[in-house]
Amino acid sequence: MQAKVVRKEESLLEFEVAGESHTFLNLLREALKHQDGVLFAAYRFPHPLLENPIFYLRTEGINPIEALAIAANTINNQCNELTNLVSSSID
Repeated sequence: MQAKVVRKEESLLEFEVAGESHTFLNLLREALKHQDGVLFAAYRFPHPLLENPIFYLRTEGINPIEALAIAANTINNQCNELTNLVSSSID
């Protein structure tokens, strides 16, 4: 995955995400929208064959980069929890 910041302001972050599709972007959007201080989290594909998706994040009271880091940690923790649950059920 590659990300390129398109626009960054105090409470706004727009970034292009190369090599990702709806699968990861929906997961990220869901993790962000359940977070305090996140007003808006969405993405769009300007043209699915020619351009990379753009992710939009607007926050209030939290830096959008911090919100993104918290969401990444949440996703990581959920993946670890699932791995542990599956592993324990196999043993």
